[in-house]
Amino acid sequence: MAKFKLMKRKKLQDGDGPEVWHAIPVVASRLDARTVCRAAMRNTTIAPAEAELVLSLLCDGIVHELQLGNSVQLGSLGWMRLSFSSEGVTDVNRFDAASMMKNVKLVFTPSKELLEDIKDGLAFENAGVVSGGFTFPDAKSFLHYRATGALPGAGGGSAAPADDDSQAINH
Repeated sequence: MAKFKLMKRKKLQDGDGPEVWHAIPVVASRLDARTVCRAAMRNTTIAPAEAELVLSLLCDGIVHELQLGNSVQLGSLGWMRLSFSSEGVTDVNRFDAASMMKNVKLVFTPSKELLEDIKDGLAFENAGVVSGGFTFPDAKSFLHYRATGALPGAGGGSAAPADDDSQAINH
């Protein structure tokens, strides 16, 4: 189940507007290539070590092709390509790619099939509410803190809430 936390943020396009609650993803764990290869090969006759070797060779090939300026399709996973920006110049003759290129990024565009497979049966679980640098286990605990100033499990407290977020979460 995909987990998320709720966090208050301003909408990017509305810098003057009020902060609103948004779901932010929670990464359950980071899986290395060996673990993913074992999981992918569990019902096949291919050894996980062979799959890991192929993955390593594929990565080497991808690097080379991206450096040549190509976009790379990864089967039904999707496409990879480079993106970057540069400093600007007023005179085209003064542009120096070696020193002015910046923000090199790798862009991955998943295939429609991959996205559909991921979304099929996807469920979400609330893993808490983030406010003031603290993660509350749930909306009820957060609202209790806002009403009383007592942190969960702290045995009470007299700190007054910094601002009134109590109307922002519906449960």
